[in-house]
Order: sequence, then structure tokens, then C-alpha cells
Amino acid sequence: MVFTLLGADDVHVDDFCPSFSAVLCESRVVKVVPGPLVRVEGQTVSIRCNVSDYQGPRDQDFEWSLVLESGDVQLVSTFDAMYPDSSVKDRVNSGDITVKKLSDSSAELTIRKVRASDSATYRCSTPSTDSVTSGNYYADVELRVIGDTLRVVGAVPQPLVSEGQSLELHCNASRAYTVNTFLSVTWSIKKGTNPLEEILTFGPGCEMKVGQNYVQRYADGALLLDLPGGGFFGLVLKGVRPQDQGSYVCTAREWTRQPGAGENWHKILERSEEMGNVSVMPLGQDTSAIVVALSVSFTAVLITLLALLYYSRWRGHKDMDMTFTIVEYAED
Repeated sequence: MVFTLLGADDVHVDDFCPSFSAVLCESRVVKVVPGPLVRVEGQTVSIRCNVSDYQGPRDQDFEWSLVLESGDVQLVSTFDAMYPDSSVKDRVNSGDITVKKLSDSSAELTIRKVRASDSATYRCSTPSTDSVTSGNYYADVELRVIGDTLRVVGAVPQPLVSEGQSLELHCNASRAYTVNTFLSVTWSIKKGTNPLEEILTFGPGCEMKVGQNYVQRYADGALLLDLPGGGFFGLVLKGVRPQDQGSYVCTAREWTRQPGAGENWHKILERSEEMGNVSVMPLGQDTSAIVVALSVSFTAVLITLLALLYYSRWRGHKDMDMTFTIVEYAED
């Protein structure tokens, strides 16, 4: 066996990596957001695709297709108007399925109103402009389309609570179970014309977030979470105050974890239900005086009516009909 030692002048980098001086052995990289992506029927879905470390023109083209067991279905292209398969041509022509260049090296596929049948693997491809084939020229992502099954029902709270008593707020939130989706429930209060103020949020997962104005009450044990199960969520406000008066709202949200980017939560659906208005009677208010006044007023009205009835009979109007109307007055 003979070994030949080559001198520096005999070794050429291009023998190992063509066009080294231009691209430093770079290989094309095509990326899409990690999946699976979970979305709800009727919503808009956008999927971004990026390409890097490529040769050739700075401005790159993109093609999107469906990867099915029966074969690939061509969707849209940034350079070929004839690219869409006949099965999706109507949706492409109507603008329901589109592709848009975001930069020279990125493009975005958008489905304006996603359907259950759109659940599939989507492939982003970039036609080669490289002098040598190297790297990956496509990337896949799975899209799962689920039905809109989120429901929220709030139990009507006690309409009048005395200061210092407890107020219970019950809410039922449910949806058809789907892998990789999670629920959260938020209790809020609306006071007059002020914006909705968050009291407490439970979920998604086992996370809990307390509203800014309720942090101390939660720390003092005056704000309790009640989780009996079966889709029922309860919140107990102990020692209610006059400022707790207002209209209470229960909001349910459905979430999915967005893979990558720290696996951030992505909200896919939200519904709210007004539970009802709660009035708080301050301590020291003399309710007995109101009761006595109402009793005296009713007695006076009754005596007056009886007197009128006696007078009419005395005058001979025995067949006279009398209609009584009860009018309720509400205090502001």
C-alpha cells in the first residue's frame, strides 16, 4: 500500500465543497413552524415558511402541497399560476387558499376558512437554485382541525348580598375532548361603564392568575377556588365589600400549546356568559325603617280602597268593578 503526501498546492477546497468561496459549504434549510397545529373549523389559518443558506438569486420561490396517503395534492405556488390541483382550484380562485411572499426568503400559506377536511400534512417546497444539491428542500407540518364545541354556562349568583357575607360564583365550561387542547376559566366583573376587570383565571393547564386588585384578598384567603369536577368551576369571595357590586362574567377559553418558541399557549376559541348583577348592602344601613315605611304605606292604601268601596256601596253602586294595580318602585 502506498501513501502519497500532498503538498498544500496540491489540495483544493473545491474538490470537497464546490463553490466554497461563495457559500462556505452552506446547505439549504427550509423551515416551517413545528406541529401539530390545532385550529377550529371556520377560523383562519396561516403557516409561514422560511428558506436560508441557499445559493442563487436572493428572491426565492415557494410551493405548497398536501401530503396524503393517496398522493400529494398541489395547492399554491408563488410563481406558477397553473400549479393548483383541480380539486382545490375553486378555493384558490375564490381567495380561500392563498400564498403571499413576506420577504425574498419567506412566504405564508393562508386558509381563510379552514374545514375539517383540511386536516392533513402540509408541505412547503422551494425549487432549487443551488449549483449543487445540498440540504433540505421542503418541510412538513401537521394541521388538525377540530369542531367548535366550546360551551359556557354561568349560574345566576345571589342578587343581593350584605357586606361581609360570602358570594359564590359558579360556572360550567365544557368542550368535546381533543388531544393537545386545554381549557381556562376567567371570572370578571363589570362596574358601571368601566372596562371588564379580571378577578381570577384558572388554566390552561394548572396555571392560575389573580387579577391585580385581588392579589391581597387571595393571599388573605378571601378568594377561594372551588373545583368540584365535571366541568364545574367555582369561585368564592369572602367578606364582600361595597366595591364588589357589579355585573359578573364567566369566560371560557380553549387553548393549544404552540410547539417551538418556548411552547407558548395559543388561544383558539373564547366564549363569555354574563352571570348576573350583584348588589352589596353596606353595613349600618337601616333596613327596618324601610320595612316599616312600606308597611305603613300599604296599610294606608288598603284603608283608602276599603273606604272607597264602602262609599260606592252606600251610594248604590253595588255592581261597581274595582281594579287594583300594584306598582313596584326600585331604588337607584
